Amino acid sequence: MNLSSPNRMVWTYFRTLRRSVQRIAEMEDPTDQKDEIVLALVMAVATVEAFVNLYFRTLVNEPSYQHHSKLVEDDLDASRPEGPKGLKYKLNHWPPKVLGKSLAWQSGVPKEFDELRERRNALMHFTSSHQSISLPNIEIQGLADTSVYDNLSMTDSKKALEVAEGMVQELFRLSGVLEQDISDALHQWTGKVAI
Repeated sequence: MNLSSPNRMVWTYFRTLRRSVQRIAEMEDPTDQKDEIVLALVMAVATVEAFVNLYFRTLVNEPSYQHHSKLVEDDLDASRPEGPKGLKYKLNHWPPKVLGKSLAWQSGVPKEFDELRERRNALMHFTSSHQSISLPNIEIQGLADTSVYDNLSMTDSKKALEVAEGMVQELFRLSGVLEQDISDALHQWTGKVAI
């Protein structure tokens, strides 16, 4: 068994995401760019989920939050018949129950993250719209709406990284990290170097 600090995998995911965003800017082929943008969007949501899982798991070991440890452990338990809880559930339930504060989903970074998560879902949990088009002497059936993919741009990957980092910052704020300490906490958990 290999053991690491709780932030190691969060650093790894953010490092991977940052590399992906950098690579996209250097690519010339539009299809290669779109493919990499898809990966960046998926990775951005994954980084936040990894952070949420590890950060809250760490928090509930602290004396002031220990009474919530069973809640977090149960929600992460993969051996339960329904499996672990999803990211949206955890973001809606853990902050108010563990921290006594909720994310403001109506605006700002939480709203942008929810939109990013939904966009990722549209790309990952893709279901065919099964449409058909008719041309002279031919009908093509079973076509899928690929608008979400086709409308991706380089700015989407940069925005995904910003939103992922922003969600981590929002969760720090909810947990009582002082504003002047957010940059250091972001570095500790994500590897982002303050500029």
